[in-house]
Order: sequence, then structure tokens, then C-alpha cells
Amino acid sequence: MIKGKIFLLETPVEEKNKARTVGPNETYPLGMAYLDTVLKKEGFEVRTIDFANWDDEKAMNKIEEIIVEFKPNIVGFSVMTMTRVSTYRAIKKIKEINKDIKIILGGMHPTMMYEQLLLNFPIEAVVIGEGEITTVELANALMQNKSLTKIRGIAYKNGPKVMVTPERDLIQDLDSLPFPNHEAFMNSKRIGVCILSTRGCPYQCSFCCLHEITRRRYRKRSVSNVIAEIEYILNRFPQIKEVEFSDDTLTLDEDRVIEFCKEVVKKRINHRIKFICSGRIKPCSYELLSWMAQAGFREIRFGIETGSRELLKNIHKNVTPEDIIETFKICAHFKDKIKFVKFLMVGFPGETWDTVNETIQLTNELHKHVPMDFFCATVLWVYPGTEIYNLMKSEGDIDDNYWLTDKPCPRYTKEYTESEQSKMADHIAFMGALNRGIPYLVQRVLRKIKENPRYELKRIVWNKFGIKQLMNLVKNKQDLNKSLKIENGI
Repeated sequence: MIKGKIFLLETPVEEKNKARTVGPNETYPLGMAYLDTVLKKEGFEVRTIDFANWDDEKAMNKIEEIIVEFKPNIVGFSVMTMTRVSTYRAIKKIKEINKDIKIILGGMHPTMMYEQLLLNFPIEAVVIGEGEITTVELANALMQNKSLTKIRGIAYKNGPKVMVTPERDLIQDLDSLPFPNHEAFMNSKRIGVCILSTRGCPYQCSFCCLHEITRRRYRKRSVSNVIAEIEYILNRFPQIKEVEFSDDTLTLDEDRVIEFCKEVVKKRINHRIKFICSGRIKPCSYELLSWMAQAGFREIRFGIETGSRELLKNIHKNVTPEDIIETFKICAHFKDKIKFVKFLMVGFPGETWDTVNETIQLTNELHKHVPMDFFCATVLWVYPGTEIYNLMKSEGDIDDNYWLTDKPCPRYTKEYTESEQSKMADHIAFMGALNRGIPYLVQRVLRKIKENPRYELKRIVWNKFGIKQLMNLVKNKQDLNKSLKIENGI
């Protein structure tokens, strides 16, 4: 006999920041996948759906359909700052259908804003931080109408007051968790899955709020446990060709990654699938990349953010431009086997057109060693719980009431407007592609326009750093040669 029915979901990302193209191999929320498994193991019937990239109205209609058909006792939302507005809509809709359904929230945004959410929305509780053990205890208590006072790691309302229970210890033995339910996100066309082999990051970048959940404690699953999950996936879903590590920084422990790679090679797993991961600029050694190449890692993504020495220091990246260049010199030895991707951002406090140009200079230098195809630079989003958000609050540019509005996730606009920051980002992307040569740039522009005509025409062709700048460069051969840095006859 089942204990009860639970519907787990993530609602649509705000329209402004929704992915422009969505395919069958999009990443999925592993936190929900883990909750799905542990709740089923506890005896609950669970339905799990990720609506992140759905159209808002289609998602709301589907949510209503599931509430009516599935009749859940509990609905659990995984909430990001960029999904908070659609979450508010869904809560209202669910309570209109059945006011007795119990609603719980978890994820990054509720962990930061639990008091605001409890005071303004008809929800039973907020899970603060890591959710597996807490959610099971909370679901059992709600189904049995028991007191929530002894459940660690939650916030709930007692009359008009918000009560916060003692902090729950982080899960130290990650091997003790069952494998997440990948099947909840599987479809007939999917050939890629996500796995999580570590939790936490020991760093505290000024734009990140992960430390609020993981407390800067880096915890690792054993290599044998990770291999066992991959083998389970390959046996259960033989169509899978790619595994993406959702770790914040897989390569932090080089010895562990090398051990993993050796096991992959030994078991010949590398003959069946390829791997994708995020890595850190430091540490990064020749030996590490050599083993990753042998194990079938086809893509490693580095969060470089900026080429400005001063901004790198201010945002606490703990690397210098020289560190970044040195790592890409190592990467150059493996550029024919591994695709290396750089992630860039603009809009940090202190960002100027001079720091933008420093980023362009750095990326041009990196392209000497590893020619790359990914030129996108994003404008910094500001999340609650981050150092930059607290700076905005201290300057009077925002307050916590912002998160109750339907406005999109904000930018840091003390020094430059969002429009100006978008121009900075486009300039970095344009100059990065131009550095590969005019034929490459034209080819890329045409391809991007074909993929998304309306967006790319506005972004690339008609903004002041688009074709207009290219024509100016062509007219001035001296500036053109300085900008292109043509190599190898390109």
C-alpha cells in the first residue's frame, strides 16, 4: 500500500531567459531525480516532470491536468530564481483546484528566501539546503499530520510566525544515496544523460550562491559507485551515447578523475559513450587531460568569466590571466581529441569597456593555442544570497520585495544599463568570431541567422557591433590586421 502520491516539478524559466533552442538531450534537474528515487523507496507514488523550457500556458494546462488526474497529496516544487514567477502561478492554480493539497518548496531560491515565501504563499514548508533525507521526513510527517518541529533543515509557519528548525548535516556518504531516477526524464530520442559525482565547491565566487546549500564543503562519491551508475544507465538505456557530469567542478580532485578515467578505459566504457564536464583552470595538468582524452571526454567547459586581472580578483575566481593562458597551453596538446569551451560574463561591479577589451585580448590569446567555436558572453544575473546581490541592497538598488514581483532575474546596473551590458557581451562574441577570420565570421553569422532569424538579425546584423563594425574594419586594413591576428594562412 502506498503512503501517498507526490508530484515533483520544476516550472518554466522566465520567458526572457528561456533557452532559444531545446532538443531531446537537454540537461535535467538531478535534484528532482534523486528525490523521485528516495521517495519511491520510502513507499510513495511519485510523478516527476521538468517544465523548465515549456511554454508557460502549456505547462500550466499540463500541471492542471496532472493535478486532476493524478490527485497528489503533496506537490513539491524545485525552485530557481528564474522559475519563481511561474512557481507562484502554479501554486495558485493548484490551490484553486484543491486547497487541501500540501505544497513544499526546495532548491536554491527557497533556501535563500524561505521566510518571504512562507509569509506570502499558501505552502506548508520549505526544505533548506540538501533535500533527500529532509524531504522524506517531511512527506511522512505531512501525510500523518504530525508536528514538523523535529524535522531538521526546514522552515514552516506556526500561526503568523515563521519557524526555522536546526540545520541538517550535509550528506557525507554520497554512496549511501540510491541512483537518481533518470527514467523520469527519458524520451525515445534522448541519447545523453546527466550524473552527479560530487557535491559542493570550496570557493565562493561573488556571483554564486551555491555555498548557501553546500557550505563550501566538497564531497565525493567513490569512483566505483560512479562507474556502477554509468553501467546501470548503459544496461537500462542502451541508446545512451553521452554522459554529462553536472558537478560544479569535476576536475578539482585530479587524482580521483584520473582513477575514474583508468577504470573507464579498463572496462572499455569509453568505446560506448563520451563524456562532458565542467572543469577549473587550476588544477589542470597534462596527465589529467591525457587520461580524460583516453577515457572519452569530448568536451570540457571552463568558467573563465573575464580577462580582467582586477575583476578576476574582485569576483574571487582565484586565478589570473596567466593561469588561464597556461592551462590553455596544456589544452593545446589535446585540441584534436577534446573540445574546450570558455564561458564568459560581463556586467560585474567595476566592468568597463576597458575590462571588456581585456577579455577580448585574453580570448584572442587563448585562440592562438586552442581555436574555439563558442563565443557567447552572457550578462551577469544577480541572485539572492550572492555577494553582488548584497552589494546592490547596500547601495539601495534592490530589496527583497523584488522577488515578489513578476520582473525577470535582475542585472547589476549600477554602472551600466542592461542594454549597454548586452552590447558589451555582443562585442566580445563578435570579436571572438572575427579573430578566427572574416570567412569564418561570415559563415558563422549566416549559420546563426538560419538557426534563429529574428533573434540573430537583431543581435548580430543590426547592433552597432555587427556588420557595421565589420565594414569599418574592412575599409581600414591596418585596424583589420590588428583585430584578426591571422595565423596559419587563414
